[in-house]
Amino acid sequence: MDLHIFNPEHDIALAYDVPHLTIPHVAQEMRMNLGFLPAFWAKDGDAVLVDDIKYALKASKQYKGMIADVLFVEKTDLASLPLDGVKPWGWDCRVCAELAENGVAADILPTEGQLADVRRFSDREQTKEMLHVVRKGIEGDTCGESFVATAMDEAQSIIRQLGNAVVKAPWSSSGRGVRYVSDAADQPKLSWIRHTLQHQGKVMIEPRYNKMCDFAMEFVSTPDGGVRYCGLSVFKTLNAQYTGNVVGSERFKRDLLSRYVSATLLDDIASRLEHNLTAMLSGRYAGELGVDMMVVAGAEGDRFLLHPCVEINLRRTMGHLALSLYGGDDEHARLMSIVHDVNYQLKLQRIEGEYVNVL
Repeated sequence: MDLHIFNPEHDIALAYDVPHLTIPHVAQEMRMNLGFLPAFWAKDGDAVLVDDIKYALKASKQYKGMIADVLFVEKTDLASLPLDGVKPWGWDCRVCAELAENGVAADILPTEGQLADVRRFSDREQTKEMLHVVRKGIEGDTCGESFVATAMDEAQSIIRQLGNAVVKAPWSSSGRGVRYVSDAADQPKLSWIRHTLQHQGKVMIEPRYNKMCDFAMEFVSTPDGGVRYCGLSVFKTLNAQYTGNVVGSERFKRDLLSRYVSATLLDDIASRLEHNLTAMLSGRYAGELGVDMMVVAGAEGDRFLLHPCVEINLRRTMGHLALSLYGGDDEHARLMSIVHDVNYQLKLQRIEGEYVNVL
């Protein structure tokens, strides 16, 4: 059997890169409440590591028929499981140490070198390089540029040149490591940039665009060294924080994007990413990954441009979850969201009426 783990603290763990880390409360609560999520993509007979088996059984009960027949287990069960492999949301040294310390055999865990590769390829500076090669020859239909600053005066100079900019930490969880700044950046944002430079050694700075919609392309890097396109992920954000995903057919999602982006351009970008991600990851990473993108309004306001590589997520994503939830019903697309009331919950609702309004 394979062991699956939902570890939403993964991006934070990459930033700190230590085997033992106190997880922020939000990530702890999300892992506790949504630990059952891997049952949507696991196979019958696989195991899913959760914080509380009774809670996971109760939380997953409403999705009976949609999830695999899995065995929910806790840390104390790990040493006795006949595991063939481990598939977390994302690999980092924290989750690796957690598994090793609870009896999972070293030969099915990544090596230090493999963990270092995951962290290196998750660095947002990789996005800068990928963006350059993917846009080559199609600059007229696309946009996007990214700058690296390793010192405060360098960062301020780039921000002044851009006027309106987005500053990102090299490693961070969605939303937490992003700041929107202008030429007259306020003191708290300057302090955050200075703190990030001290702790992570650099920041990424990008122009701030007039964004029309967010979406992504989801991929899997296979053990034989290839990267395969899995499908589109059309999602929504608010203040750089993820709020929800469309669950529907590939045709439905392409129709959603057709107001802005031609199918030909989408297919071209997917092919370019398959090729370049294979060159980057072959022999170094096997597993799910996603490339975030966005459609922006052109400077003249008379056309739309595709930003084909906003971010590379070298882990499973909510887009992959949305692909797992799609049951082949072309008639009724749904909107998947993670909501917080008393607890975090997975919510699915049918998209009614004019579906373009979901963007």
